Amino acid sequence: MLRALLALAVVTAFAAGCGGGGDGGGLDLGNTDTATSSGADYELFASEYSFAPPFLALEKPGTYTFSIRNDGSEPHNFTVKGVGGTEDAQPGETKTVELTLKKGNYEIICTVDAHEEQGMFGTLNVSSG
Repeated sequence: MLRALLALAVVTAFAAGCGGGGDGGGLDLGNTDTATSSGADYELFASEYSFAPPFLALEKPGTYTFSIRNDGSEPHNFTVKGVGGTEDAQPGETKTVELTLKKGNYEIICTVDAHEEQGMFGTLNVSSG
């Protein structure tokens, strides 16, 4: 329950900081037409001990590429629980993974040491499209 409340607080803070106007706060990150510097469909950034963004929304099931750029000083990774994830990225490195996702809600975490317990988790939602 505490984790759910913390995740909601993070998502709420993220939405407030993005100022997306009247279109839902800018949280619809499901548009794969937006180019990322890594070339992946979705790009996340890791540091001690959080992901940016902490919430992803995909419009439909499918196969997507995700990259994680480590902006921190410790190794980090991007893992979708029950699906897969990247190799550990050293500070300054970017790692990419291709994942096939079904409709549903997923938890994203960093599996390095106790990073998840220190707050390195988020949510990925896949709609039915």
